[in-house]
Amino acid sequence: MNSIQPIALAGASLCALLLSACSPQAGPDWFPLRAGDVTRYEVRYNQEAGKDKEVWTLRTREPVLWRGQTHAVRHHSQGVAYFFQVDEQGVRRVAHQTDIDREPQADPAAMWVLKAPYQTGTEWTTTTVPYLLMRKNEYPRDLRYTHKTTMTWRIVSDQEQLKLASGEVLQPCLHVVGEAFLNLYTDPVNGFTDVPLTSHEWYCQGQGLVKFTREEKVLAGFLTGGALTAERVR
Repeated sequence: MNSIQPIALAGASLCALLLSACSPQAGPDWFPLRAGDVTRYEVRYNQEAGKDKEVWTLRTREPVLWRGQTHAVRHHSQGVAYFFQVDEQGVRRVAHQTDIDREPQADPAAMWVLKAPYQTGTEWTTTTVPYLLMRKNEYPRDLRYTHKTTMTWRIVSDQEQLKLASGEVLQPCLHVVGEAFLNLYTDPVNGFTDVPLTSHEWYCQGQGLVKFTREEKVLAGFLTGGALTAERVR
């Protein structure tokens, strides 16, 4: 998930009084970044993932001055805030700050959330880690602390219609697909295997990220995988 870290969502730069829908620094129409906005996602896991349903809450804060520039910030209910930059090239994450950090921590490299132009065929890459792959009998079980790879993202549609579980229908939406592989030793029979990591994200015009999914499939062996689906809820 491009935007799952846990799933990383939006931010931008400009002073607080100018951070509004009329400013390009407030984010593109596909990803509005209005200070004070609150978005909640219901997160459901499949049986293989072995996790209970969760609700994630993201709050867009007032802009913050960092390293001489003003950034909008979105705070994730799991205890981390993300700092983002917006310009004519798109939206990218540049730093993060956990609830126990005194200062923001710069990301090793800026990570694209959405890259312009916002149309079918636009591609970019980001570094990602596995979120659902787990070791069965080793510690730490989570592979996210020891493995990373490059995910390629592509806007596969800029006119998609999205129907939510609530019955709400949204259109037009950007449908963004991310694909990556991790070469892992899965078991003595298959040896090293390219394990696929696949993400889907839907950004709807004027509303931002509305739905996302992540799937990490692995053959039975030393590892377990899983899938999650997250949808915005009112």
